[in-house]
Amino acid sequence: MKRKRSVLWFSMVLVWLGCGRAGGTEGPSAARSDATAKAVVVRVAPAVVRPVERTVQFVGTLYGQEEVTLASQVEGQIERLHADLGDPVAEGAVLAEIDDSAWRARLREAEANLAKARADEERARQLLETHVISPQEYEARKTAAQVAEAQRELLQVTLRHAQVVSPLRGAVARRFVSAGEYVRTGTPLFTLVVQNPLKLRGDVPERFAPEIAAGQPVQVRVDAYPNEVFHGTLARISPASNPQNRSVTVEATVDNPDLKLKPGFFANAAIVTRRDDRAVCIPQEAVLSLAGVQRVYVITGNRAESREVELGRRLPDGLMEVLRGVEAGELVAITGLSKLDSGVAVQIESEPATPQNTSAENL
Repeated sequence: MKRKRSVLWFSMVLVWLGCGRAGGTEGPSAARSDATAKAVVVRVAPAVVRPVERTVQFVGTLYGQEEVTLASQVEGQIERLHADLGDPVAEGAVLAEIDDSAWRARLREAEANLAKARADEERARQLLETHVISPQEYEARKTAAQVAEAQRELLQVTLRHAQVVSPLRGAVARRFVSAGEYVRTGTPLFTLVVQNPLKLRGDVPERFAPEIAAGQPVQVRVDAYPNEVFHGTLARISPASNPQNRSVTVEATVDNPDLKLKPGFFANAAIVTRRDDRAVCIPQEAVLSLAGVQRVYVITGNRAESREVELGRRLPDGLMEVLRGVEAGELVAITGLSKLDSGVAVQIESEPATPQNTSAENL
């Protein structure tokens, strides 16, 4: 009987020892499996170095470099028109002709009067030499000849103005008259505009006044060509600030060789004040904004670290400049941000995503 009890106890001890070994073997493995299950799966990207241009933004309107309205300098009927809306014109080109028949007749009359006045002056000179007339009478004849000559010259100028000539190279922005219409002196005929280069005029907040200077590059975008950037130079800065909107008026010269830009276009512009060739940048999706505070999660040793960051420029290739909070080369999470907090374990889904090495533009 005692022998049976000993065998039974011995069997129970063996079973207990076997269970203990099994539990000791599976315990650490189960713990590791549990920790892996609790880790947040994220994708990461490195903070990279990019060139970034510092700019001052403003909006404005494009104007012709020169814009003039030609008015009639003589009175008469429009005989011919040689230009219309949108036509390119060269400097010195004849745009219109005003009937000059009446002015030619007056010129012939003035030339006849001048010939008579000069003849009278010559006779008076001869009579003065023989003391037949007084010096005062001779001076009167001489003055009459000078007046007749001035009248002829005036009519010659008036006759030339019967041809309306372009004073510049540009295009017709507006035509005010039609052939056959009678015009008087001062009647508007055409508006001409110089299309290349153009002027961009707008207002810059006065707080940026210390940063801008004539000669700085300007980048321009318009709605008509959303994928193109046009280039220009800051030409003029108002010496005074407008007290109504606390801004300084600026004017830029914008190149327009293909004549794509039109006077009157609304434009978004950026004055390039300086360039940072080693700016730290991260993907925009790495930034978590909450209550006006921007944060990112830096991944170190499979743990997340929450950091508050100061952001700069938004770049066109999906990157965001970081002024403070992240160093170049550090990994930031770009997915699973809502599940992260400082100290949370993470599991990186794949190799870090590397942003394309594209140059940064500042618009």
